Amino acid sequence: MNGFTRIWAFGQWLFVAALLASPLWADATSGVVRQIAAATGSGSHMRAFAGEAELKAFLARRAKAASDVQYMSVSESADAAAVSEVAADAAAAPAEPPPSSADGEGITNVQTAGVDEGGIVKRQGDLLIVLRRGRLFTIDTSGGGMRAVAAVDVFPGKSEPDGTWYDEMLVNGETVVVLGYSYARSGTEVNRFHLSGDGRLEWRDTHYLRSGDYYSSRNYASRLIGDKLIFYAPLWFDADWQDSLPALAAWEEGKVGRFKPFATARQVYMPDPAWRDDRLAGDLLHSVMICDLGDRDMDCDATNVLGGWSRSFYVSQGAVYVWADLGSLWHGNAEDNRAMLYRIPLDGGAPQAVEVAGMPLDQFSFREEGDGSLHVLTQAEGGGDAMWQAEANDKGDMALLHLAASRFGDGGAKVTPADFRTLPGVEGWERQNRFVGDWLLYAGGRVARDLRKPDDGEKAALYAVPLKGGDVVPLDPGHDVGRIDIMGRDAIVVGTGGGALVFTTVALDGRPALASRYRFPAAAEGENRSHAFFYRPDPGGNGDDGLLGLPVMRRGDGGTRFLGSAASILYLRRAQRDLSLAGTLDARPGQRDDHCLASCIDWYGNARPVFFDGRIFALMGYELVEGRWQDGAVREKARIDFTPRRSGR
Repeated sequence: MNGFTRIWAFGQWLFVAALLASPLWADATSGVVRQIAAATGSGSHMRAFAGEAELKAFLARRAKAASDVQYMSVSESADAAAVSEVAADAAAAPAEPPPSSADGEGITNVQTAGVDEGGIVKRQGDLLIVLRRGRLFTIDTSGGGMRAVAAVDVFPGKSEPDGTWYDEMLVNGETVVVLGYSYARSGTEVNRFHLSGDGRLEWRDTHYLRSGDYYSSRNYASRLIGDKLIFYAPLWFDADWQDSLPALAAWEEGKVGRFKPFATARQVYMPDPAWRDDRLAGDLLHSVMICDLGDRDMDCDATNVLGGWSRSFYVSQGAVYVWADLGSLWHGNAEDNRAMLYRIPLDGGAPQAVEVAGMPLDQFSFREEGDGSLHVLTQAEGGGDAMWQAEANDKGDMALLHLAASRFGDGGAKVTPADFRTLPGVEGWERQNRFVGDWLLYAGGRVARDLRKPDDGEKAALYAVPLKGGDVVPLDPGHDVGRIDIMGRDAIVVGTGGGALVFTTVALDGRPALASRYRFPAAAEGENRSHAFFYRPDPGGNGDDGLLGLPVMRRGDGGTRFLGSAASILYLRRAQRDLSLAGTLDARPGQRDDHCLASCIDWYGNARPVFFDGRIFALMGYELVEGRWQDGAVREKARIDFTPRRSGR
C-alpha cells in the first residue's frame, strides 16, 4: 500500500460512476447520557478474551479454517484486500431539530449537537484557523477586519510528509489538533499545536495511533467532546495480533518512537455467536479510541470489537455505535446479510451488541433518541460508509429499524421482523438520507424520477417517513438528490436538474410538503461533504427565516466535485419559507504556486461558508472573502489571500 491509495480509489469510483453512474470520560457525562446508561446498564454485556492464551487459540483455529476455504480466487482476493484498506466515521441528528453547530455560534455543520467533528476551518474567539494542503493558517477577524497571522507546516520537524494526508482539524481552547493518515507509518498522525491569543501557532508534539486507513468519502474520522478526542479505526486482526492492537508512538528526536500498546486481549470483545462459531468473528478489529487532549502526555484508551469489513459507525454524546457484518472475507456469503450492531459506551463500560440484518447507508442513517433507543435506516445489501460504498450502492430493499436501549446485550439476541418497518425502495445510485425533527427523509440520489401513481410500479424520488407512526409520504422534487440537510424546522434537498443546481425545501410542521424551490443556472455543487453546507437562522426566530451558504462551481465537474473545486459560495435568503438569491462571493481565477509539500489534494474540499457574530465569510482555497448584507443581497466587502509565498522547509 502506498500514498497513491486515495487517488486509486477515486479513479475506481469514477469508473463505477461511468458504469452506473473511560475514566477519561467522567467530566463529559451529561444528564441525558446518564439516563441512557441507566437504560442499558442492567442488561448483559459482551465478553472479552480472558487473556493472551485464549486469544492465540482462537486465532489459530480461525487461521486453519481460512486455509481450507477456496471460496475466492487469487485475483478476487487481491481485489478485496486492496479495496478493504479503507474505512470511515460519522455522526447523526439528535431527537430535536439541532442548530447548525454544536453551540449556536459554531461554524461547523455538525450532525449531533454537542459533538464536534474534524474539519478544515474552525473558530476560536476572533480567530479563524484553516487547515489546507499540509499547513495551518490563522486569520484575525477582530475589529471588523481580516489579517493573516501565522502559517505553519502541520508535520513535525524535518519528517518526510509525502506519505501522509492531513484531513481533519479540531480546536479546544489553546490546543489545535490536526489528524491525518500516514501510509509510511501505517497509523493516524496526531499533531498538537499551542494557539496563543494573538493567533500564533507553536508545535507541541506529534503522536501516532496505530490504525488502518479510515478515509471515507462522506464521513469524518474524529469527534471532540470537551477535551476528549474520539477516534474510530479499523485494524486487520490476524496471527500477528500484537501488531494489530491499538498503540501509541511519539515523535522523538527526529523519528517515530516505539509503538506502545494501550489495549490488551482483555479489551478485545466478541459477540455471543462468534464465541460459538468463530467463522462469524470477522477479520477487522473495530477500535474506538479516546485520547485526552488536555494531558501533557497524550493519554489514550480503547475498546475493541471483532467484526466484518462492511461497516458504518455513529457517535452520540454517550456512545459509539458500530454496525458491521458478521464473518470474514474468506467465509462470507454474498446472500447472507447477517450483521452485528455494537454499542460502545464512552464512559469505559463494557460494550453491548445485538444481531441485526442488512447495512445502513452511511452515518446519517442513525439517530439515538433521548431515552437511548435507536433508529437506523437499513438496506438489504451494502458496504456501509467504507470508501465510496455509500455512493456506489444502488440496490437493496429498505427498512427502518427501531431498537430500545434494553435490547442490547451480549450479542446473543436478534432483531425480529417486528423491529423493522418496510419502506418503499428508491431508484438511483448515491443514495441520500437524513433525520430531520420527527421525520426521516431518504432519496435515490443521482437518478431523477417523476412521481407516478403507486399502481404503475414507478417509485418516488424522495420519501418522508414519520418516526412516530403514520403513512410514508412520497415527494417529487423534480430533480435528482445530492444532499439532504436541516434548515430550522424543515429540510432542504439539493440536486441538479435541467442544467441547474436546484434547492427545494420540505416543510415538516404537518404533512410533509414541498414549500419552495430555487434554480441556480449552469452550476453544480462544489463539495459533497456535509460540512460544506451551513444554514444560519435569523436571531430570535423559529428557524423559518435565515441565510444558507453552499460551495458551487459554474462548469461541468468531470467528477472533481469530490476534490474541492468550488469557485464560489452561493448564498440564498429564506423568508417566510420562500427561497431567493442573496448573491455569491467568488474566488479570483488562477492559482499561485503554494509550494505544497504534503497532502496536496483537497480530499475534504477547500471551500466553506462561515457565519459568526453577524458577519458573512466565504473560504475558497487560500482566499477569505467577507461579505456584507446590503440592499437585500450579500455583496463583497473585503478579501485577503493567504497563499504561502515560499516553502515551509
